[in-house]
Amino acid sequence: MIYHNSSIDKDKILKDNKGKAGIYMWIHKESGKIYIGSAFDLSKRLRNYFKISYLKQADYYISRALLRYSHLAFSLSIIEYIDITNLSKEDARKLILEREQYYLDFIFLEDKPNTYNILKV
Repeated sequence: MIYHNSSIDKDKILKDNKGKAGIYMWIHKESGKIYIGSAFDLSKRLRNYFKISYLKQADYYISRALLRYSHLAFSLSIIEYIDITNLSKEDARKLILEREQYYLDFIFLEDKPNTYNILKV
């Protein structure tokens, strides 16, 4: 699922992803710089990215970038939904982090990864 304008699509993003676990990716449209993250409930996690108070207190490069450039400068993609309905909380957490790591491994293959993620794991 791709939301080309995360600012305009905010309500749709939150509605479409309510109660769904998965992996998401913010993309700065001008530079192509990306950020990959994961969540048990994508709507809850992504809602934070639309709160200025959260972005100001969060110590993440993506938070600072969203404040600096605004949501208009970013698209948002849900790169994978993960079915965790029959899993324990611990197994669900493990699966979500494994899938996030799968995508992080790809971006860190480059000599100079174009990413807001700073940790390889």
